[in-house]
Formats: sequence, structure tokens, C-alpha cells
Amino acid sequence: MTQVSTAPLATAAPGPTGRLRALLAMSGNPLNYLTGLRDRYGPVVRIPLASSELYMISDPEAVHEVLVTSHRNFGKDVMSAGRGKWAAPLEVILGNGLVTSDGQFHRKQRRLIQPMFHHERIAGYGRAFAELSDDIQSGWKDGDRLDLQVEMTELTLAIVARTLFDVSLDSDVARTIAAIPRHEGPLRWDALPFARHLAKLPLPGNKRFYEARDNLDAIVYRLMAERRQGDGQGADLLSLLLAARDADTGEPMEDRQVRDEAITLLMAGHETTASALTWAYHLLGSHPEARERMHEEIDEVLGDRLPTVEDLPRLVWTDAVLSEAIRLYPPIMGLARRPLDDFEVCGHRVPKDSFVGIIPWVVHRDPQWWPQPERFAPQRWLETPRSADAADELTGHAVRPGRPRLAYLPFGGGPRQCIGNTFSRMEGVMALATLGRHWEFEPVPGFAVDPLARITIRPRYGLPVTARRRGGC
Repeated sequence: MTQVSTAPLATAAPGPTGRLRALLAMSGNPLNYLTGLRDRYGPVVRIPLASSELYMISDPEAVHEVLVTSHRNFGKDVMSAGRGKWAAPLEVILGNGLVTSDGQFHRKQRRLIQPMFHHERIAGYGRAFAELSDDIQSGWKDGDRLDLQVEMTELTLAIVARTLFDVSLDSDVARTIAAIPRHEGPLRWDALPFARHLAKLPLPGNKRFYEARDNLDAIVYRLMAERRQGDGQGADLLSLLLAARDADTGEPMEDRQVRDEAITLLMAGHETTASALTWAYHLLGSHPEARERMHEEIDEVLGDRLPTVEDLPRLVWTDAVLSEAIRLYPPIMGLARRPLDDFEVCGHRVPKDSFVGIIPWVVHRDPQWWPQPERFAPQRWLETPRSADAADELTGHAVRPGRPRLAYLPFGGGPRQCIGNTFSRMEGVMALATLGRHWEFEPVPGFAVDPLARITIRPRYGLPVTARRRGGC
């Protein structure tokens, strides 16, 4: 039981010693390191990092307390550029959008944008999900060597360019997005201390990043001006952002805020889904029985046509594949919060203004809730009814009896849960179904996939495969 309290009654949290050792582990590839700390020290671990400390919380009930029950007692500004020693440089690209904003302003923006992601509106994008997935595979040939990370990034970029800006993949918008460096520049420093200082250095990667960001800004402002010259009836998300009005004042968003929200939806909306699809194909490649079952379901449900949103309730196994893929390889590295007061969690004291980290990778590998947690087992998601009544109100997934709701949080939880989670899941299932009509992918012999944890979790060296056209297609 977690209890927020200003009284320091609890004991200090256990954890490793040695700040340099912890810093090197965290700045390298921290996933196994963090999981090992949970296994050794328990659900609350104090990790010394430079002049501050990270408190990793992995107990699902404690996570629920932080993200849901007592969420107003925690700030998000630990992740904002320019605020504190552990600031992350996300604001240099996202500005003050939903991912980086905090407090009352975030709540106001969330209320303003939430209607744009109602299920009925997202369902209207279903045709684009299927058609663009079909387009991406049309140029493949049997026996082609593909990097699925590249292919899935191109696919999800095409989808977000269409739905957000109503432009095509070969537009200047998409080309400029693709030019933003992910492996260098400020985003490279995201998980490191003093990131905001590193982001300001005149390094070549930083310069390339800022140049691409400025080019993208110019294009977004140009598209905003074009929308204002139109009839204001566009269905793309940029048009909806421009048309949104504050419920209390009736005022529109300022141009800079429209830009920040649009870029946030753009960046968060394609990288996470691309990673989910890439990991799903990695897992299917080493589990042929799961792959065959998915293909059989796709053939039975779709025949020789593209999927529609009406098919989703029947694509049960395909949905389970995606659910299990993002359990094993969550789209985001972690969630960070700053306690506004001292609080007690699992019998341990966590001090005010410390750095609280929730790592989905670690939570999803707790054997108490996930038997054989390293095993790829889509059947986990078929163990309970998949009706709306049985679904978790926070994640939209069926809840296994006895399993806490936030034992599974690939999109976060509570009031700050990813606003595009339904969009991403629908996109992912429809992409798997569309591509699975014609293709399966063979792993490249001898290639070892190495997860790289930064803002997202992706294969460090991509995912090379051989494309095989399915017989009879």
C-alpha cells in the first residue's frame, strides 16, 4: 500500500552504491541493469546518479498511486529542458506540448485536444492505415533484404503525415521529419545528466538537429497559414488544432502552441508505433507457430481485401501479438515524476524533489504478474474476456484476474496516459493485418538484435530480414 505523506516515517530505500558505476550503466544500455536492480533490491530502488538520486518504482500498486491516485502530488517538470540538473532536452523539439507541459496548463491542453482522439474520429483514419500499409509493401519483391526498422518508420511516418497534415510521404514535411537526427544531437543526450548543457554545445550533431528542427518549424507555420486561408473544414489533426477553442474563454491556441502540439503528435505518433511493429516482426520471426496462427487469422477474416476498422474485433490473435510485443518491448523507455512532498511507498521514504522513475520494461518483466516474463506468449491476452466491461479503463486491455491494472503500461497511465494510444494500437493491428496478407519475414542468420534504450526502445542496428511472399498470394 502506498501512502503519500509529509512525515519521514519510512525507512530509506535500498540500492547500489557508486555514482560513477550507476551513471555509466544508465548512460549505456540500462534495461538489464535496471531489471537486475529490481530483482536484487525489490520494488523501490534508490540509484545514485551524479549529484542527485533516481528512485525506481516497479510495484504496480505503487505505480498506480504515483500516476493515478495521487498524480497531483507529482510534477512532470523533471523531464523539461532548463529546469533542474536532470532536465531532458525534449523541449528543444517538442516545445510545451502535451508530453512536456505540466500542471494546470497541461490539464487545460489535454481537455482541449482529447476530443480529437475519440474512438469514432480515429476510426475515420482506418482506411489510411490500410491503404498506406498496402502502398509500402507494393515495391517489395520476394527475396528482398529489408531493414524492417526503416520500412516501419517510413510507414508510420506516411500515416502521421497523412492524418496530421494531410500530406504525402514524398512531401517536404515528411522529408524534413526524416532528416531530424535521432542518433545524435539533443535527443541522444536525453537520458544523461546535464543534458540541457550538452544540447547547447556547438557539436555537428546538434547543429544538424537544430537546422532540421528550424526547417520543420517553417513548414508547419506555412501549413497553418494555408489552413487559415481555406474553409476551416479540414479533418486532419492540424486543422482540428487550429479550430479548437478553450471551453472557458472561447480563445484559440496561440500559433506557437499549435506548433508545439502538432510537433509533439508528429514525433510521438510515428516513432513509437514504428518500434512496436519492428519488435512484433522480430518476435514473429523467431516464433513461427505464432506467425502462422496470425496469417491463418488474417486469411480467414480478410480473404483478398484490405482490413477495415470493422474487422478489428475479429483480429484477436493479431491484436494479441501486438499487445505482447509492446509488453516485451514497450514503446517508451520510462516515465519520470518529481514528488512535490516527501512520500512513502512500499515502506520506504522518497524525498521531495527527487527523481522518480517508472520503467515499463522492468514492470512488464515482474514474474509475479507475468509468468515466464521473457517468453513471447500472445496467448496471455486470450485468457480473459475481451469485452469492454472486462477492459482496463486505463489501458483498454483485458485484465487478468488478480493482476494489477498498471502491471501493464506501455502507454503510461492515469491523466497523462498517451493521448494517442488508441490511434497507435489501431494503426499497429491494421498494419500487421495488411502486410500479413502477402508477406512473412525470415530473420537474417547470425544477426543478434540489441535493444537500444533512449527515449524509445528500438533495435540498435535495425532489423534486417528477408521478405518472403506467402504462397498463393
